[in-house]
Amino acid sequence: MPENTPAPTPSRANYGFALYLGSWTAFGLYLIWSFVPESFLHNLGLTYWPQKYWAVAIPVHLLITLGLFAFCIYPAINMTLVPPMDDMRILTDKYSFEPTPVEKCRRGGIPEVSDIPMSEVCRRLYSKRKEI
Repeated sequence: MPENTPAPTPSRANYGFALYLGSWTAFGLYLIWSFVPESFLHNLGLTYWPQKYWAVAIPVHLLITLGLFAFCIYPAINMTLVPPMDDMRILTDKYSFEPTPVEKCRRGGIPEVSDIPMSEVCRRLYSKRKEI
């Protein structure tokens, strides 16, 4: 078996199980730290915990980062990867399927899968004419 295969192996199963146990343990410690009063933790001799402010601040910061990535960074990355309209990679080739005219489709049926030309997509999406 090749060394860099995505297939399941016993070592990956062990790492996955250790990660599973570690994540649940960390989540349990987080819940204990955030909900148990500080006086009780001090009575147990646990005086080195961060302030309770961080129990709320860390998840809020993570959600803001996730939202920023999902709504700003990820679309920006995708827009930089789209080739321009005059690029040769957008043109059709011998493997593309032209759309079947609507008149040839069965009434109430679903048209077969086809490749819509980029010019047609842009015309329908961005044209200001009413007859589309």
